[in-house]
Amino acid sequence: MTTKRVRWGIISTAGINESLIPGLLATPSAELVGIASRSKEKAAEEAQRWGCAPFTSYEALLEDPSIEAVYNPLPNNLHAEWTIKALEAGKNVLCEKPLALSVAEVGSIADAAGRTGRLVLEAFMYRHSPRWQRAVKLVREGALGDPRLVNIAFAFAVPTDPPNIRFMPEAGGGIIWDMGCYASNMARGILGQEPTEVFATGEVRAGQPTETTVSGVMRFSEGRMAPYTVSFDFRNPFAQVEVVGTAGWLNLPGTGFRREPYTKLLLHQGGEVYLDGEPKVEVFPYDDPYLREVEHFNGAIRGEHALGWDLADARANTVVLEAMHESLRRQAPVPMGS
Repeated sequence: MTTKRVRWGIISTAGINESLIPGLLATPSAELVGIASRSKEKAAEEAQRWGCAPFTSYEALLEDPSIEAVYNPLPNNLHAEWTIKALEAGKNVLCEKPLALSVAEVGSIADAAGRTGRLVLEAFMYRHSPRWQRAVKLVREGALGDPRLVNIAFAFAVPTDPPNIRFMPEAGGGIIWDMGCYASNMARGILGQEPTEVFATGEVRAGQPTETTVSGVMRFSEGRMAPYTVSFDFRNPFAQVEVVGTAGWLNLPGTGFRREPYTKLLLHQGGEVYLDGEPKVEVFPYDDPYLREVEHFNGAIRGEHALGWDLADARANTVVLEAMHESLRRQAPVPMGS
C-alpha cells in the first residue's frame, strides 16, 4: 500500500458515489479533496456530507492542481468526453463502466492518455474482490479441466416511473451498456480470451426506447461458450456466474458486493454431479471491492505496480458490446471483426 496519499476529486454527485466514496474514505492511501456539481447547493450539500471541498463546476475541480486522480461517474454518454478533459488537465482517471460508447471513443481516450502520461482504469469493481480472483485462479489453474461453459445472468427490476437515465438512448441507456458490459467482461476475464462470435436477442419493455432484457451467447475458440442474460425486467437468480468444465464446475451465488449473507464459492470436481456428494464450499466475508479498486489505482499512480487492466482491455470489451448491439439489430450472430 502506498504511503503517500493520492488526492482525489469526483465530478458529479451520481448515485454510485454512495458505493465508491465510503471505500475511498476508508483506505489510508487516498484523500478526498473535493466533489463537483453544476448545482451550487448540491455541491455544498455533498461536500459537507463527505467532508471535502465543494466545486461548482467540473472544470473548476479539474483546474485544482492539488488533485491527482478523478472519479468519473457521469452518465455513459459523458464518460469519454470528461475522461479526456480530466487527462488533459493532468489527472489520472477512474471512470465508471462502460468506459465509452464506441471503440472510436476508447481510441480517443487512449490517445489522450498517451499524450499526457496519465492512467485510466475502467471501474469494474468486481475484479478486485477476493472471491472473483479466487474463481479466476481456479479456472486458470485447471481445477475444472477445460472450461467449456460460462453461464452469466445479471438482472434487477428497474421501474419505468419515475423516468430513469438507464432508459434514455441519448445518455447511453439500455441494458447492454448498463449490465451487458459485466457479462462480456466476466466471460472474457474468466476464460482469458476474446470471443469469436456474439449473438444477442432481446425485448423492449412497453413504452421504453431502449432494450430492457437481452439474452444471447458469446462463442469462444475450441468450442467454449458463454450464454448470458441481462435485464431490467426481473430479479437476479441465485447465482450470477457459473463455470462448467470437463472435470468440474464452480458456482458463485450472490453478487458478493452488497453484504448478502450467502457470499460463497461452490466447487465440484470430478465424477457425476449427483453421485459424488456435496461441492466444496468456500466462504468469503465481505470485502469492499470499491476500496480495493481505489487501492489498486492508487498503487499504480504511485508506480508500485502496473494497472491490472489497461485500455486495450477496455477496447476489447467495447468491441464485444458493439457486437451485441449489432446482433440485436440484425437478429443474427455477429462474427468478431465483421
